[in-house]
Amino acid sequence: MKTSKFLVLIVSFLIAFHSAVNAQDEPAKPKQVVTLRYFNENNSFQYLLLQSWSKTGKKLEPVANKAFQVYLDSNSSANLVGKVQTDNEGKVKALIPAGLKSVWDSASTHTFLVMAEGSGKEDETATEFTITKSKITIDTTNQDGVRSIAASVMKFDQGNWVPVANVEMKLGVLRMDKSILSGGDEATYTTDSTGIATAEFKKDSLPGDSKGNIILAASVEDNDELGNLLIEKPVNWGVPLKEDKSFFDQRALWTTRFKTPYWLLIIAYSISIGVWSTILYLVFQLFRIKKLGT
Repeated sequence: MKTSKFLVLIVSFLIAFHSAVNAQDEPAKPKQVVTLRYFNENNSFQYLLLQSWSKTGKKLEPVANKAFQVYLDSNSSANLVGKVQTDNEGKVKALIPAGLKSVWDSASTHTFLVMAEGSGKEDETATEFTITKSKITIDTTNQDGVRSIAASVMKFDQGNWVPVANVEMKLGVLRMDKSILSGGDEATYTTDSTGIATAEFKKDSLPGDSKGNIILAASVEDNDELGNLLIEKPVNWGVPLKEDKSFFDQRALWTTRFKTPYWLLIIAYSISIGVWSTILYLVFQLFRIKKLGT
């Protein structure tokens, strides 16, 4: 009797062990991850950036050619932002159409809904993102020769624009790649109780265009409430770009033939003189041979 119970325990342990091993051997099922980001540039151009991932364990891979439907506040056809499809990097932009202006103006807070197409669960929300209507402005000051950049962030609340405090932002000069070179010593600045952040402009030797114009910018990045905000302002705080007309006047290999370097002229003429001297010498010797033969 004791032997039978012992055998039963051994068999049960082996079965449990085998099941655990098989469970570990089974590959993890990929999980679909969708992220959505809101962008507002110069308080006029608004768009969404959607990105689709396939997550297996800790590994993320972009999902290409995946179709989605994006809605504003509700998944009704009247609130459709657009039907989009991801590129090879799993990304796609969705512009907010002008036809949704009345819906946009009707509330201070909005929620964007993303539905995945072709999954058999069209009513299932892949992701959603809630933002508060906001705007950002930028201005400059010059007091006693000290120039500063001031940016203000405001949000729409109960029919009024109110300042937003404790918003981290970048203040500085807009680069070619849309990044911002800080105008002062700090990498970022935070708005005060009036919604204003100020940075002293210390980059006074930056090259500008022919008139010395550079583009100042203020940006809020991935704020949980406001999303991504960007505002630009051109000012003539740079060093005017002077056209260098002496570039082709110097004697170098890339200039015209009349500005050829002297060392190259010496080499070229020496080779020519040497070749023609040899030819003339040979011709002269031929005449001498002919004369001696006669």
